[in-house]
Amino acid sequence: MKKKALLSAAITAAMSGLALGGPIGINYVNNDDGFVQNGAADALAPTEAAGAPGYVQFGWNNMGRWGQSVGLNDSGGGASGVTTTWDSANTWNDGAGTASPNAKLMHGYLDATGQANWETVPYQFFWNENKPEAYLANLSGWMAANGAVSYDVVVYTDGDAASGRRGEYWLQAGSGGDPPTALGPDLTSHVFARDIENFSGTFTQVPLSANTLATAADGNFFVFTGLTADSFMLRSEEHTSTDITDTTLRAQINGIQIIPNVVVPEPASLALLALAGVGLIARRRRG
Repeated sequence: MKKKALLSAAITAAMSGLALGGPIGINYVNNDDGFVQNGAADALAPTEAAGAPGYVQFGWNNMGRWGQSVGLNDSGGGASGVTTTWDSANTWNDGAGTASPNAKLMHGYLDATGQANWETVPYQFFWNENKPEAYLANLSGWMAANGAVSYDVVVYTDGDAASGRRGEYWLQAGSGGDPPTALGPDLTSHVFARDIENFSGTFTQVPLSANTLATAADGNFFVFTGLTADSFMLRSEEHTSTDITDTTLRAQINGIQIIPNVVVPEPASLALLALAGVGLIARRRRG
């Protein structure tokens, strides 16, 4: 029994940096109060799993209209070390309701103001023109703890109209504090989503090839992949009324996920780890 216990401990220790870690999910609820809002009608309970196919998780963080430097839990309910600052002019809902976890995720959202961004120097994160937006920081430590080589960012977006309203989204670097006071380079391409229906249970992914206002694609979520930055700003833009004439332009945010991309060892690597554990036991016996 002692040999087995030592072997198990050796393998576990060797593999600790490769274990599949928990993603981080943020659910913006229909509540104009700030910070954590676990009591909202559309808040997700820790035992409720929600997300688009391939991204379903437990342990969502339920957030209100705004907050600053708020710590986030991972899908297992433990502190991730990642923090977030976000703001919007108000929250609203698309009528998805609260009958299922996915409906709760898509029901409330950070609303947009309909104003074009105002990129002053220094940058004014909390100005209405720049809302809604979110800043996430301290991702390097979370990546290391999960054995991740990079991460993906899933963004959910669905407003209360079905008229084809279009919004622009991208990730950008920022510096100078929390929230950032200086804008850095873009970390991703810009994606344009078109809102043609209210959520009724089906997730439709907007491809990253929808990268102009004219090619905005129908859907309610999109995914930025292969990121490694320690922090990022999720930015949105509503444009001006002269950009396009057939629809109102809005960019709302219902939720965000950060998914760690973890290197899973090949079977041969697992065998080597097991042999290393056996060697450790042998050395302990000779000692």
